[in-house]
Amino acid sequence: MIASKEVTATVEFAPLSAAQEWRSLLGEKEQVKAAEIANTAMRARFEIGRGLRRKMLADATGLPPEEITFVESEEGKPRALNAAGWDFNVSHSGDFVVVAVGKGQVGVDLEQVRPVREMESIVDRYFHPDEAVAWRSLAPGLREEAFFVLWSAREAAMKCVGLGLARGLSVTRVDSSIVTGDVAFARVGEARLEVRRLSAPQGYVAMVAQAAA
Repeated sequence: MIASKEVTATVEFAPLSAAQEWRSLLGEKEQVKAAEIANTAMRARFEIGRGLRRKMLADATGLPPEEITFVESEEGKPRALNAAGWDFNVSHSGDFVVVAVGKGQVGVDLEQVRPVREMESIVDRYFHPDEAVAWRSLAPGLREEAFFVLWSAREAAMKCVGLGLARGLSVTRVDSSIVTGDVAFARVGEARLEVRRLSAPQGYVAMVAQAAA
């Protein structure tokens, strides 16, 4: 497990190979649901995400892991019902799961850097024009990773305020400085956020978003 202390949120990465470590923290209904997932990788992501979020929220609140209860907001974002203002968010990609826990709303996104077909058309269609200009200003060899930096920053910001891609893409803007830096401001509608790049496993990009001070 890799822990990041770079942000006010606590962030932990766990490999899929560690699924058994978190299985015992699942509630009864979660264990039943996990057993019904036939795909090994999907089951590991479920077990780690559910178990690790319980452990991290327990560490933050002082509650026993089994006493933390979860609900979904109207927007579909899971929240801890009795966590005294602590929020969490989960993301997974490739062989890793990441969980972020913080006071107030938090969003996290993890992306495995990989070739993407029609990358330029995705940038044109979904990124803010300022983000697209900054991306195109980079040397071609730097654009693949920068694509995932921007995508991850945008998704972390949308998840922080509880919006999915369908509603969030058109109202999200990340300061273009993020393509060459580690921190930037972002807006999702009227919400002003700060996004930070995390020290992710090699070959991955990860971002966390919280309300700007």
